[in-house]
Amino acid sequence: MIAPRRLARLLILLPSTRFGGTERHTAELAARLTARTGIAVDLAAEPALHSGLGERPGVTLRAAALGWEGAPAGQQAAETARLLAELRPDAAFVPLPWPDAASGILPALAAAGLPRLVLLHLAPEAPAPEAPPALGLERAMIAAVSAPLTRRAERAWGLEPGTVALLPNPAPPPPVMERQAARARLRDALGLPPDAKLLLFVGRLEEAKGADLLPDISDRLPATLACAGDGPLRGLLESRAMGDPRGLLRMLGPVADPAPWYLAADALLLPSRLEGAPLVFLEAAAHRCPVVATPDALEALGEAAPAMACLATSPDGRGMAEAAGAVLDDPRRFDGMLARAAALAARQDWAKTVETALGLLRAAVLRAEESAG
Repeated sequence: MIAPRRLARLLILLPSTRFGGTERHTAELAARLTARTGIAVDLAAEPALHSGLGERPGVTLRAAALGWEGAPAGQQAAETARLLAELRPDAAFVPLPWPDAASGILPALAAAGLPRLVLLHLAPEAPAPEAPPALGLERAMIAAVSAPLTRRAERAWGLEPGTVALLPNPAPPPPVMERQAARARLRDALGLPPDAKLLLFVGRLEEAKGADLLPDISDRLPATLACAGDGPLRGLLESRAMGDPRGLLRMLGPVADPAPWYLAADALLLPSRLEGAPLVFLEAAAHRCPVVATPDALEALGEAAPAMACLATSPDGRGMAEAAGAVLDDPRRFDGMLARAAALAARQDWAKTVETALGLLRAAVLRAEESAG
């Protein structure tokens, strides 16, 4: 195995405070980087995230107070300095759940002159700030998980167009389980007959993901809606589910492996108001589960979105229910959509993502050498 030039130890600084798509992507990329190259990887994150990140060969979890929500930038900077002194990495990788999530980490890395790759996972549409934040990005390699996010990152950080590279989210490998068995088993677990209509939501239970729309969607459809996830709206949704006289809104809580549910469901609901490059869409596509989504949820797909999913005509419960009803009423009508989505998922695989990430890390090392020289 050959590691990138002068890169034997990589420090990943994860400024998250909760576990979700960004964190899952980071853990998987860390494991695949070390498996591909033999690089030693230290993954520094809040202790509360460690159980979700999991134990992975070649990846050492480090406890660090890096969470950005409610924490001062000075705390992030101090923790970054401590980790650099203790671990002496050759480069750093900073995955961002939000543009300002590493306001203490990034300047500390710049002050140390360390090669670094910054990856943005999510950002809202917003006007350019009057003065770009002082994050020390001048010599960093910067990437985002979708084309819209590359443009938002450039605007938010005052960067030249074309500065931010694309490092797309990968899809999971094709499923190995049998669809009909999964459908029968999970319907039985829910106390449903084999032919019952089943819709699925997988994600954080918050307004950004459109989770507040789920009761209204459920009220409009003669189908069971299974909700997998956790978040600030969980209590409210559980209360609504308990008060549902039809018993069609079902709360599953966090689900470690949603793959069987993609096989069992008649469609995945993606009512998000803000997404970067949703992993759940690619997961559903890889499992040939139809996706019903708001246009904002699949912004990353650009003009291809209507060919990959059934899009709601309005971003509310009524629009989502109408789109889901169309899929439930005539699923064969969407066979072409399923095939195109599955082909996209097959193209966006982990091998390509790892090679792209390695290329960006190598470029970061070369930039640092040129700056030092």
